[in-house]
Amino acid sequence: MVKYVISQIEQELERKEISKFYLARMLNLTVACINECFRGTRKFHFRDFLRIVHLLFDDKRQQHRLIAEYCLSSENKEDVREAMEWASNNGFYELLFRLIDIYPSNFSDLYSLLLKRNQGQLSPIQFYNELEMIKFKMGKEIEIPETQVLIKILSMYSFLDLHSYSLILPIADHALNLSKQIMNYYIRESYMMRIKEIMAIHYMKQLQLENAVRIAREIINISNFDNFPLSVNFMLCLLAEMYVYSDYHKSIYYIEKAIEHFNRLELSENFMNRKHMLLAVHDFIKITNGVYQNLYLLGETEQAYYLSVQPDKESKERAL
Repeated sequence: MVKYVISQIEQELERKEISKFYLARMLNLTVACINECFRGTRKFHFRDFLRIVHLLFDDKRQQHRLIAEYCLSSENKEDVREAMEWASNNGFYELLFRLIDIYPSNFSDLYSLLLKRNQGQLSPIQFYNELEMIKFKMGKEIEIPETQVLIKILSMYSFLDLHSYSLILPIADHALNLSKQIMNYYIRESYMMRIKEIMAIHYMKQLQLENAVRIAREIINISNFDNFPLSVNFMLCLLAEMYVYSDYHKSIYYIEKAIEHFNRLELSENFMNRKHMLLAVHDFIKITNGVYQNLYLLGETEQAYYLSVQPDKESKERAL
């Protein structure tokens, strides 16, 4: 690691009176290994470095600066790929953009394309065409298991966006098998999470709700709340949508959990559309089930829907 990063960590350890012995126990390493890392003769793996940064620094901007510096000095491409997937999973898009610049490659181009999709900068057909162009120029990078799986994940996102569902399950099965070849634990688990998320959406679209519910519940276990927060949040919302007509209490429970969970994530202003979508789903569930208390009614769509179900003629005219 660069001297600046080591210096920042050592200063904060001293300020907070945290010993290197404690750090070694936390990371399940020897004190000798920790000392080698601070001398620069050994390097922390990204996951260990991330735990140190979270332990010592509360400010996210400072955390992200140090992560970017770590990746800039890293000779291990796997660490940078893990950092990119972690940033993407947590909605840290500014950091992801910096990491893409640090690691110029066709693999990074895939994340750049995913970033554009998530920020609504591409139409479904534009996303599909740009993905095909990246695949065409991939070269030897296609031999990396992470690259193979990520291409399949982006292909499935493309098919979802294009409402072309027939190929999703065969690609998902193949991608899950390929994922087993990925040596990095976090990347492997994260990619498998993305695949299962896509499968849950597919099953819901095909009205195979039992399969969709089974996968969604599998995703929202406690450990995933920290490791894959956006996937968990999306699945909470998906469960709310699936129960809207059959079980009001389950439906409203899941959407309220999704809103509560989203608020805890403290995401940037770039995610305000996501929050408004959750609040809109909340209102839709309540209005559909004849419950009109504690509505948000932030959008004209929700306002019109609410007015349309009121008994008086004036409200219905206002809805129109």
